[in-house]
Amino acid sequence: MYNFLLQAHSGWRYLVLLALLVVLVKFLVGWLNGQKWSALDQRIGLFTVIGIDIQLLLGLVLWGWGASLGLLEANIARTIEHPITMLIAIVVMHVGWNLTKKAQEAKRFRNGALTFVVTSLLVVAGLTRIGGIL
Repeated sequence: MYNFLLQAHSGWRYLVLLALLVVLVKFLVGWLNGQKWSALDQRIGLFTVIGIDIQLLLGLVLWGWGASLGLLEANIARTIEHPITMLIAIVVMHVGWNLTKKAQEAKRFRNGALTFVVTSLLVVAGLTRIGGIL
């Protein structure tokens, strides 16, 4: 079961990275072209947040289970650095997404783009720390 969770967590990251790429492109284009915020933009952002939250849940279960089995003690990057970096990314994402939803119409794309740029950088940093993205 541990290996299944590990594979699920590892595989889900590709969907999360794809969602981050889509939301980044959409929000940057919207910001730079001065587009109006739409229901599609809201859904794209929300689905990205949900996808990353699912990744967090898989990671936390995996982290707790791995620790109980004694599988994490030898690797400091997986034990401490990766989870902390990812938790910071998720906090930044949730705070930024809430500010984006509450922002004035003209600032939503900017706030969303900046939120997901910082989140993406943190996610990539966390992934590269444990052995690479791919």
